[in-house]
Amino acid sequence: MQNNIQLSDKILKSFPSRELTLTPLKGDGGIIRTSLLTLVMLAFIAFFIYQIPNIAYDYRISQNAIPVDAYVDGSCKTRLLVITDCDVDLRYQGHSVSHSFTFLGFNPGDIEVLPLADANDPSKLTVDVAVDNVELRFISVIVLILLFIACIIIFIRSQIVTSQTKKALLSVGTKPLKLTAIPAKVVNVNRQFIATYKFDFNGKQKSKSYSGNKKTAPFSFERDGKSYIFVVYDPEQNIPYVLDLPLKRIQATPEEVQHLYSALTEEGII
Repeated sequence: MQNNIQLSDKILKSFPSRELTLTPLKGDGGIIRTSLLTLVMLAFIAFFIYQIPNIAYDYRISQNAIPVDAYVDGSCKTRLLVITDCDVDLRYQGHSVSHSFTFLGFNPGDIEVLPLADANDPSKLTVDVAVDNVELRFISVIVLILLFIACIIIFIRSQIVTSQTKKALLSVGTKPLKLTAIPAKVVNVNRQFIATYKFDFNGKQKSKSYSGNKKTAPFSFERDGKSYIFVVYDPEQNIPYVLDLPLKRIQATPEEVQHLYSALTEEGII
């Protein structure tokens, strides 16, 4: 096992020596989670694509914009801290326009706007805030669309790795397994503990994550300022499988869990 650290004989001997069966866990991820995340990203992409016609509308007006004494009514809301959505109704010389636009910026109070019209077509109305931010709006939309597309690609690639490792896990069968610890990046996000680690799979380095709450978190510890996770592996396969705190991965008995925890405590690991 590459990049693993040497565990003491006391810890290794405290790990169950009987034949073990690996169990897929919810924290490994799965097609349902990937599908939901992908749908969320697609919804964001659709939302930002919907902004493009409004941006084009404001851009065309900006080429021949003139201030007009139009009636304006509307409101703006800030979402996700930096995305401001505005809806305005404008009336001028018998023309009525309902216009929506989105731009990046935090505006907690009222926004003062100046009505504008296309000098060549007074039926086309907008406000200066939409016109002044038209370039930023276009760039932001393109960047965010590309960002969400990149997220979808990452989710799909992650799901492929998850499916491959799950297939490998199920192929191990029931046999004695080895315990070791490998480097990982462990973060706490919304009470979810997420461990991300790298390993070799069919000659290629892969990255994978495991997540769990306080009771099902990845079994991790720190040494010399670095984070590590406990994993088990089949020496013939050499693929690491993250251990969870209650050791449900290997279906350990309460006595086996206590025996391992005692050894880790005596060694100052936990």
